[in-house]
Amino acid sequence: MNELYRAVQKATIEWFHINEKRDLPWRQSFSPTDVLGTTIGANDCMRNPYHVWVCEVMSQQTQMGTVISYFQRWVSIFPTVAVLAEASEESVKTAWSGLGYYRRALYLKKGAEYVMKHFNGRLPVTAVELQQIPGIGPYTAAAISSICFGEKVASVDGNVVRVITRLRCEREVDPKAAKTMKAVKQWAQELMDEGPCENPGAFNEGLMKIGSSVCKPSGRPLCEECPLQRFCKSYAAKARGEIEAIEGVIPLRSIAAKKKREIVISVIHEFRYGCVNEGMMERRFVVIQRPEGGLLGGMLEFPSTTYGSSYDTIPIEEKAVLNSLKKLDAENGAVRYLGSVRHIFSHIDMEVLIYCALWKSPKPYPGTDDVGIKLKETDSYINEEAVCASLVKGLAVSPSRIFVKTEEEIRNSSATRLLLKILQKLLLAEKSKRELESMSILKNLRKTGDK
Repeated sequence: MNELYRAVQKATIEWFHINEKRDLPWRQSFSPTDVLGTTIGANDCMRNPYHVWVCEVMSQQTQMGTVISYFQRWVSIFPTVAVLAEASEESVKTAWSGLGYYRRALYLKKGAEYVMKHFNGRLPVTAVELQQIPGIGPYTAAAISSICFGEKVASVDGNVVRVITRLRCEREVDPKAAKTMKAVKQWAQELMDEGPCENPGAFNEGLMKIGSSVCKPSGRPLCEECPLQRFCKSYAAKARGEIEAIEGVIPLRSIAAKKKREIVISVIHEFRYGCVNEGMMERRFVVIQRPEGGLLGGMLEFPSTTYGSSYDTIPIEEKAVLNSLKKLDAENGAVRYLGSVRHIFSHIDMEVLIYCALWKSPKPYPGTDDVGIKLKETDSYINEEAVCASLVKGLAVSPSRIFVKTEEEIRNSSATRLLLKILQKLLLAEKSKRELESMSILKNLRKTGDK
């Protein structure tokens, strides 16, 4: 038994039990028979492994404050692995809408399907078995197995890398290098094994919590508040004057990869149909489902074209109107520029130039097949199907991936934050236009009154 390691474990676990938020929904305890249907491999009072799994996936790239409300909504819609496995992809993406990184949600569903098929609907108890499930890597597997089943396996994320390397005063270490992660996993496992650790779940969570709130990812670490200060070789080295600061030195400050810049033209095709409710017009929008692979795979977007990193790559004619509009040759098809929005992905800095093509109809919706705007040459009407058909050809998209939806349907579907940001730009432009019109009316009324 290593007394130093045991002391580190004890200090970490005691600190975690004092500082943990017990009211977090995924930390509720259950009896093993309620969760597993058996007591084999489980503690007398355990956490729901499905809940821990969902929480761990949601908290990747997402602030914990945001995770809470999404977690509660998720488990109310998909309370068990079985329900999630049977759910449609659309319902899964809709429940995830707003969190970003939608592939995480689809991997949860794929994982649930795998658990139903290969593990009889119950998450396995070991990290090795858990890693067989699609979407579950070493970190998540170790978190579930240690927290829920008491397996003595170290769960290592970026926070733990920082804590361990500072405890050991490992200099010249790149925290994102594969060899660093491999070494830290070995050190963390030694720390757990040679204690030996009586509560591996609390120990893992404690190290992660210390790394996120005390031994922080940015800025000066709060060494005076750290339960591991007396064991920390970096703190001792700084006290001796061997290093000027801990932050940025141990571990080394990572050099952020330069984000790729993209310019995108997005056109909102809006259809308005007659007066349907006290003067309000029914409005519908064309949306396209992105390909399953790649950025925002399977999610909805307004018809868009991506260019390079410079405005010079955008043809002049494309700056005013999408090719499909010109091909339709619509009369009074009002097209206006709404401005731009910027959206940052992990590896892309995207600027979206937004246009709105407004298609008005003289007939209320639902109407006959001839609703739409008259064309110049034929004096005939154009409808949603014709616009969509033109987009299918112009953007080389499958007809099965193009839809026309109301604003409410868009908001209730798998809408990305980028799509909602673009829609909000339209609503703000309309609000501004109404305010200007109201000001103009008031101004004219005042002029009339003066006469």
